[in-house]
Amino acid sequence: MITSWDVDTVGDDVLSQPPPLSPVIKCDNPDCKEWRMDANRMKAQRDIYAAEVKSLRCMLQQRIKRNRKRMNQRAEDQERVFLRKRSRTESTPKRLSKSKGPSCRKSPIASHTPVSSSSEPASIDTEASSSSPPIHSPWFSGRGRGNRMRDITFPRIMEKYLQGYRDHYEGIDPTVRLQENAVSKISRVKSFLSFMAHGFNRLSDWLFLRDLKRIRGWSRSLIKSSLQVTTSDFYIKNISHFLKYMNETPCKGSRLNQNDMILITREVAAIQKSMRKKVFIHQMQVKRDKMEGLPSHKDIMACLTAAKTRIPQLLDVMTSNPTHATRSLLYGYMTLNWSCIYGHRPGVYSNMTNTEVLKAEITGTAFGHLIHVSNHKTANAFGEAQMYLTIEEFGWMKRWLEIKGTLTGTNNRYFLCIAGKNP
Repeated sequence: MITSWDVDTVGDDVLSQPPPLSPVIKCDNPDCKEWRMDANRMKAQRDIYAAEVKSLRCMLQQRIKRNRKRMNQRAEDQERVFLRKRSRTESTPKRLSKSKGPSCRKSPIASHTPVSSSSEPASIDTEASSSSPPIHSPWFSGRGRGNRMRDITFPRIMEKYLQGYRDHYEGIDPTVRLQENAVSKISRVKSFLSFMAHGFNRLSDWLFLRDLKRIRGWSRSLIKSSLQVTTSDFYIKNISHFLKYMNETPCKGSRLNQNDMILITREVAAIQKSMRKKVFIHQMQVKRDKMEGLPSHKDIMACLTAAKTRIPQLLDVMTSNPTHATRSLLYGYMTLNWSCIYGHRPGVYSNMTNTEVLKAEITGTAFGHLIHVSNHKTANAFGEAQMYLTIEEFGWMKRWLEIKGTLTGTNNRYFLCIAGKNP
């Protein structure tokens, strides 16, 4: 059946002809002519502006492409570990010490990564010769303030995070000794990080810490080095403390998740557990050697007798003819007398202040005087160190305070003063 829908009622002659154009209305109104002239003028200006915008866009795209290459290169440079160039006058931290530290021994970093003479820092990623040891070695050259590892610089965000960790360790009222310990602790952390980051191009995400095999290799290299096993264990404890701080205070930009931190801290804890046996055996051997070197009862009594005889004589000499040699002998016999009785560390005697001695004079009794020394090495664990002196022994100290007040250049708050503000 054929319907009207199936029949094409339009002829071919109609379809072949194009539709007529819209009629153009020509208006002789002067306003319309003016509007048409303005429209043509604006079209010409639009074409000119479009050409200028196109040329500016091309120039901007080229500049962005060049700057992008520079930014990528700069970002790669910032993600590397650099060895900061140390000037000749900058041998020690100025705020910690006035004297120069000991000379550094040759180390992998000192000998195989020389600091360039140009203004740009030298990268630690520089390849060393095949016969030389690896430059990412975990231990560092020198001792004390001459340590080259303190010149290692990381990306800015990592340096800021390490500075925050140092401030956390120092506390609100750090002493000079605590500041020195903080510098040493940060240098050990940097040594560990530089070992772990060797070969990685990006450091600010901290993903290089996920390599557990490298953590074990770092601990093995510590044990096989010239360090004692107790020193190696102390370094690993420092890293464990830093990882605990990092777990509780994540760094900005870090991509380590909670599972990664659990694996890393568990690996370090397992390393510490495996070292306990060696540490205990070493401690027992050291204690045995110390016990064998202890002076006998006869020697201790001879020292006490000599100190009781020589201290009054040296005080008389300091009253009439004070010299540095006599003062050193006086200090030696005083500390000898105290050590034979109490066995305190030398830091207890050197940190004893005039105020603590004068306070003991006020609180003393007819039998003796008790001196409390608050600033010493183990004060955090054991509190104040105490020394109970007889009337005669405390009389020597009181007499020395009177003699010291008559000498020039002895305005020092420490009892056993030498010069300057420190003992």
